[in-house]
Amino acid sequence: MKFHNKTKKRLGLVLLGLISFSLFSCNNKIKEKEDKNIHPMQTIINANIIRSVDADVEVELKSDIIHNFDGDNARMVFPKGVRAWFYDDMQKVNTYLEADYAINYQNSNQVLLRDSIMIIDYVKKDTIYCQELIWEKSLKRVYSNKPVMRIGVNGIAYGDGFESNERMDSLRIKNPRGTQYIYEE
Repeated sequence: MKFHNKTKKRLGLVLLGLISFSLFSCNNKIKEKEDKNIHPMQTIINANIIRSVDADVEVELKSDIIHNFDGDNARMVFPKGVRAWFYDDMQKVNTYLEADYAINYQNSNQVLLRDSIMIIDYVKKDTIYCQELIWEKSLKRVYSNKPVMRIGVNGIAYGDGFESNERMDSLRIKNPRGTQYIYEE
């Protein structure tokens, strides 16, 4: 069977169109799958979340906006920051935490806080400032590998990060330096 040049060109254009259409269709399916991870399945405005155990409040969390994502990379994103109050057994606030950005990765059980983090420990009268904090919930560990400043009644300490348990009662600053106050009687 012999094809004329015009027929060959038309056949080539049809094949090219079919190939382009199939590539475009595959591309859209891939893009749709990616979009599910780009767009939140739920957005919460002016959130006020309270976690309690046996009617005793443990944590109160507030955020202007929370985006919930599902799937393999399920997470809660706090793009405008988060404020949290941690209560003791007597229902008094013992710690306050504030950060300009946060992500709670639900599959890895990890929380990442970033930008202008401030932690006030009302019991120890300490305030910690840093730019990044990671909370590994399953290990009950909190740490940072970024510069940190701790202001307390005994002085000011700077460091290259810190490690602690999640209750922040065993805080250890990496490479500490700073000013120590000495009180004379």
